[in-house]
Amino acid sequence: MAQGRVTYGLDYRVTPPAVVGGDGTGHDTSVRLCRDPDSPAADRLRSLRAFHLHAEDGTPVARVITEQALGSRLSGRPAVYHVLDPYGAPLGRITLRRRRAFRWGRRCWTVEPVDGPVLRGYQGRLVWWALWWPLGLPVYLLFLAWALLAEADDGIRPPRRVIWRDPSRRAHLVFRAVAEDYQLLRHDVDPRLVNALIALHQSYDCPEEAGAGGWYGT
Repeated sequence: MAQGRVTYGLDYRVTPPAVVGGDGTGHDTSVRLCRDPDSPAADRLRSLRAFHLHAEDGTPVARVITEQALGSRLSGRPAVYHVLDPYGAPLGRITLRRRRAFRWGRRCWTVEPVDGPVLRGYQGRLVWWALWWPLGLPVYLLFLAWALLAEADDGIRPPRRVIWRDPSRRAHLVFRAVAEDYQLLRHDVDPRLVNALIALHQSYDCPEEAGAGGWYGT
């Protein structure tokens, strides 16, 4: 695939779901996501993950396992996941850190490749969060009450856009919430790690039609 901009998305219409990437030339890639048969039972915060990725022909691509489950907002303990190659060698580590209770902050995803720059992405832009708290949150709560009464499926959601940047502030990967896709701008990180990150992110923050548990079904 050419080393240009690549657009990824998660296709929920196929079983098992697939992370599909394309550069606009018709040379698309597709990686299927399969939850491990012996995956651990859901923890209190539903943060345990154990799944593998394989190509369309069944060739193993990578595996994701949980090193540390998510803690309470008071503890601030992040969820930590290891991404391994088909032979068990580490490709990198992905960490999810939520905003701590009674403190200002945003959800943060950190990617630490074995080979490549560390990437850190925060959910939502500060300007949109500044508008969300005084304006969006009251509307969201009213809509949530209406949705519960009317059994509606769609609704207003907090800011969701994520831009993963390296220590030099260069953007590598962008999750576009409106389009529900991922734009890979640079190719310094192993694509297997990128696919694993998208799979993890979509298991926490997925489209309305995917359901509350996303593709992982927590």
